[in-house]
Parts: sequence; C-alpha cells; structure tokens
Amino acid sequence: MHILCDTCSVLMLIRIVPDMFIDEKYECVTTNDVIHEIYRTTRFKSKYPWRDKYKDKIKAIPESKIINGKYLITYKVIQSIIQRGTINTETDKVFDLSRVDQKIAACVASHDYYITTVDKGLKDFIFQQFDKPNMSPLYLLNKWINMGFLVWNENFRTVLEDWDKCKEAPQPLNDIEEFERIAGCKYPGP
Repeated sequence: MHILCDTCSVLMLIRIVPDMFIDEKYECVTTNDVIHEIYRTTRFKSKYPWRDKYKDKIKAIPESKIINGKYLITYKVIQSIIQRGTINTETDKVFDLSRVDQKIAACVASHDYYITTVDKGLKDFIFQQFDKPNMSPLYLLNKWINMGFLVWNENFRTVLEDWDKCKEAPQPLNDIEEFERIAGCKYPGP
C-alpha cells in the first residue's frame, strides 16, 4: 500500500517524520508537482520558512513510474469531469481542482494509491469519483505510533501546535480521539 501525500500533508508531516519518503516502512510517496509547489509557491515560502531544511528528504515518484497508459486515460477522464462542471455532492458546488490536484487524483486512481490530503475539494473528488477514502495526516501519525515507528514526544507537540498557528485544516475528530488515547495527552492542533 502506498499513500500519496499532497502539498499540505507533506508540510504537516515532514518535520515529525523526516524519513517518510526515504524509508519504505512509512509507505509514503509524492510527485514532482507537489515538490515544485512546496518550493516555488510564494505563500509556502513565507508560511513555512523551515521547509528548505527538508529539501533532500522529499523524494518524488519518478515520472517514468507515474505516466503510463492508465494514468493518461485517467487524467483525461478527470479533465473531462472538471470541464463538465461536475457537482461535489458534499458542497453542492462545482468541483474546481487545480492542474496539480487533477494530476494527483489521476496518480491515486491509476496506481491504486491511497491519499492523504487536507484539501476538502480534492478529498471529496477522489472519494466521489474513485471511491478512495482519505487518510488524514493525523491518521498517519496515529498509525505510525501504533506500529512503533514513532514514539510521541514533546518536540512533536510544537509541530502540531504550528499546524494550528498556520491555520491548517482541522483533523477529523475520530483521529484526534485516537491520538489522545495513544499519545496520552491532549491534542494541541486544529
């Protein structure tokens, strides 16, 4: 099982688990588009000034492993769904995915990956169109703690507090409750 991390998920998790893309046990992958967004988007530069410290830790799936016949067909289908003005049944609004989000969705669907994202539109799209549930960043942290890959400590607490300060999306209530149960402390984030 591989979990494709989008931009915000990478930025939320990389400081806690710097080896998440290097060590196979974490099962995390990302794309070059996500890496480009992290390092070329002005708002990420000012919001996450520490991100340069992790540049050598964020490894992308090689394009040659992503782009195949199934991916290309899936990407064209996604473009068509977006152009048709398909309605998000959760919001009753038209899906409006960026080009990068469309490519992420195509990668998830065509390679049978799971997704971790805090982007509600992307999460809804992948679930409604491809029946792929989202794993929140906090869900992944809980999983890694439960598997013994990560031992919770107070240094990580400041990272979670930063999620709140940076106005990251709130994590699901069931993941917060699980975190509090396994970490033995109150969840400090949004």
